[in-house]
Amino acid sequence: MEILNFEDGTKTQAAYVTIDGVNHTVTPAKYTGKIPLSAYNLNKMQKNLVTHKYQLKITSAVTAGTEVTIPCYYKVGQAVIDVYLNGERLLLSSDASGTDGHYREVGTANSISNKIKTTTDWALETGDVLDFVVRR
Repeated sequence: MEILNFEDGTKTQAAYVTIDGVNHTVTPAKYTGKIPLSAYNLNKMQKNLVTHKYQLKITSAVTAGTEVTIPCYYKVGQAVIDVYLNGERLLLSSDASGTDGHYREVGTANSISNKIKTTTDWALETGDVLDFVVRR
């Protein structure tokens, strides 16, 4: 995806409508909201859309509850990584036993990591493929 650098514009003329060859000034609509449409916000939003994809082929069995070194870095606890096993999206678990997910992020919040940990209820088999999508 190509990143475009948005810039705020400068008003050069008041809004108008032409009726029967005569220009009539109009009052532009007014907007409210918490996030104004500005170059800064568009650039910030666009930056969040940039993703990088990585893949790890499992060459030997990985027992349940084991840390796995992955081929990319991500920021822990910031919801910037998606993990897929053989094409199926895995869920981030809130605990090591896998009550509500399949893996845990390794590291303290906001630290940079290149590891995940499988939950204690599932393992990786030889031939499995892990895909990672990291948003920057």
